[in-house]
Amino acid sequence: MKNNKILLYGGLSTSYIVYENLKSQNKKVDFIFDEFIKEPNYESKAKFSNKKTDLKKFIKESKYFFVCIGMYDGFLRDYISKILIKKNLTPLSIVSKNSIVDQTATVGNGLLCLPNSVIHKKAKIGNNCLLNVNSVIDHECIIGDGVHVMGSAYIAGRVKIGNFASIGANATILPDLKIGKNSIVGAGAVVTKDVKDGCVVIGNPAKFLRINKKEYNLKII
Repeated sequence: MKNNKILLYGGLSTSYIVYENLKSQNKKVDFIFDEFIKEPNYESKAKFSNKKTDLKKFIKESKYFFVCIGMYDGFLRDYISKILIKKNLTPLSIVSKNSIVDQTATVGNGLLCLPNSVIHKKAKIGNNCLLNVNSVIDHECIIGDGVHVMGSAYIAGRVKIGNFASIGANATILPDLKIGKNSIVGAGAVVTKDVKDGCVVIGNPAKFLRINKKEYNLKII
């Protein structure tokens, strides 16, 4: 019987942040799964495992989940979320009471919105996005699925960001630009022109550094 149990997929820093936020809301995390570690990097009363046989059991017993994969793995975060939804689990969103989400904005499932982050008027946020501390999504932006906006990054008005892109800490993206799918904007970069799909850009003004190539093991469950 599910009994509103919560599963966290991932056991490192993002998991810790989500765990503590849920705890502050008097919500109990029941299961933590991470196949790549021996134990979480924080103390909890949740049952932990790195075995896929246990993951199957966790899924059967859980009702809710959050995929705790950060940094440049927006594609994987979104992919795992879709698998868990197909297994009849419901994605949680974690929105800090100290963040601002304008009532005219629309947001997808699986959002992590940390303190002092802002989603301004008529912005549209996709599924499984992470908005770190002090990040700003200004008015009328369109943000794809699995996007990670890191601390103190500023996304100016009417910017469009493609699926699975990552925006580095303290980066600035000027108005009306397009940031391509799977692209990475480096920390502190100032983006003054469109960024193509799969490109890594750095500097002020931001310039092309390399192609973002990454392979994933999609044998999740």
